[in-house]
Amino acid sequence: MNVVTTTLLLLLMTALIANGFPMNRSQRCLCKGKPINAVRCTNIDMVLWLPASPSCDNTETVVKLKTGRRVCLNPASRQGKKIRSSNCPNKWISVQCKS
Repeated sequence: MNVVTTTLLLLLMTALIANGFPMNRSQRCLCKGKPINAVRCTNIDMVLWLPASPSCDNTETVVKLKTGRRVCLNPASRQGKKIRSSNCPNKWISVQCKS
């Protein structure tokens, strides 16, 4: 009887402790590290902005340069806000620079 009680108590304590830990909550964000604040407009080929989602808590702005390289732009910067105002989330859009 004592062994059964001890086993049940141990299982109950384990369940309570495990319930307090978050399950695998890995972020699948495209932007890792610190984003840059601005990119020269003539170097930009296309832009993609992604609102926060269940897979990533951050709003992300990805800039594809004419060289093919992709960089992350700070969405809180002036240039990032201007891109977000385009209202085209989750789509690559071309950027036309003003001469």
